[in-house]
Amino acid sequence: MTAHPNPEPVARVVLWGWHSDDAVAAVRDLRGRGRLDVVAWFGNGPDCTHRLNPFIHQFRLDPLPAGIDLDPGRLAPDELLMFCDMYSRVSRARALPIHELMHVAYCYLRFWAALLASGRVTHVFFSSPPHFGVDYLLYLAARRAGASTALCCQSLFPDRFFYVRTLEDFGRFDEVPEACGRDPDEPPLRIERRFEKKLFYMQGVKIRAKPALPSLANDLRRLASTRPGKPMSLAGALQKYEEARQFACGYERLAADAPDLSVPCVYFALQLQPEMTTSTLGAGYSDQLSALERLSAMVPDGWRIYAKENPKQTGRQRGAAFFRRLAMIPKVTYVAKTVDTYALLQGCRFASTVTGTVGWEAITGGKPVVAFGQPWFASLPGVQRFRPGLTVDEVLQTRIEHAALERALQALLGKTMRGVIDPVYQGIVPDFDAPTNVGRLRSFLERGIDGQLFSAAPTQRAA
Repeated sequence: MTAHPNPEPVARVVLWGWHSDDAVAAVRDLRGRGRLDVVAWFGNGPDCTHRLNPFIHQFRLDPLPAGIDLDPGRLAPDELLMFCDMYSRVSRARALPIHELMHVAYCYLRFWAALLASGRVTHVFFSSPPHFGVDYLLYLAARRAGASTALCCQSLFPDRFFYVRTLEDFGRFDEVPEACGRDPDEPPLRIERRFEKKLFYMQGVKIRAKPALPSLANDLRRLASTRPGKPMSLAGALQKYEEARQFACGYERLAADAPDLSVPCVYFALQLQPEMTTSTLGAGYSDQLSALERLSAMVPDGWRIYAKENPKQTGRQRGAAFFRRLAMIPKVTYVAKTVDTYALLQGCRFASTVTGTVGWEAITGGKPVVAFGQPWFASLPGVQRFRPGLTVDEVLQTRIEHAALERALQALLGKTMRGVIDPVYQGIVPDFDAPTNVGRLRSFLERGIDGQLFSAAPTQRAA
């Protein structure tokens, strides 16, 4: 008897993340059914081929894939800068000179190019947008190699996650079909008209920073006595101490704890850095002072821009030059972490951010926001994407009809998928059920294999 081939396509995949218990179960099921071959799996789950700490934090690129002698190509200057920005969150990157960072980037790029080619990879699935630098280079290599990419991002809405094929589409979601994740029995969405939100990830945040000197002593003890999973050089420990000291000095000198809300003002919420929300989705404004400089040129004389520091911010990307440059920007007042964000939203004429949740809070309370990056809410009513020539009058003329906002959000959530990829978000899902979640994650991966995630499937190489 002649054997009939399996009519369902078999994907040759690389997985980045996808290592929660539910995600692992979903992948195991698809492997068992012969729907995918895992060429490589980068994560901390039991089935992963490469653990994240050695691969990212210890710079251990082993085993090297076949074809490592292939030319990996060159990185554009903006790609290399984006890698450096993301990689700055990795402890071993502290105190590395720019040329050493460039060599690190090309080592990883060569690794990825060889892995994708020798493994004949057809699909690369990310459980979150790239934000370590290393994963960003995987994304670039996959796009160059013609592999299908899918990047997920858990949302603030229970049991929902966004996804895109390319980083450029995040916030627009043009390639994501409408109503792909909508439940036909779902009731009309209602949003409370107010600024205030209960954000679980901001509960219990300690605003007081760790003293610089005790932190240095702890780092030096670790260097002398252990082999940490996330190593740091002596020069890096000293740099970390100096950053913390400079941040404490600059914050104490400039932070205002009683901004005058009787004058016309803009509330700009500084975001935690380094973090995916700016380094990956900042659209060139990971340097948040560039956004403040554009705002300063935009608002009239007599206005103030209140740039409130993020409650979680540490010394990274807040050195002496940051504060010197900040002090040189006209109309800007640096605001202390302790000032109530909702008082600033109440008192401002409009809000501004790169991609921060303050933009969502603003429009749900009826105030417009100027967004510099690619926030998930970029397409909703009340959001003005910054562009050269944008005026304050245009922003102030923005009207937010609350019912229209609810309809637009419901349409946007129709472009999300149901499920929880990041287990931290399980706590906001009422009656969370793991088997149901496994099924949803499995369905997402299977739709990706079958080319059903996006409006137009890209040309793919045969496995």
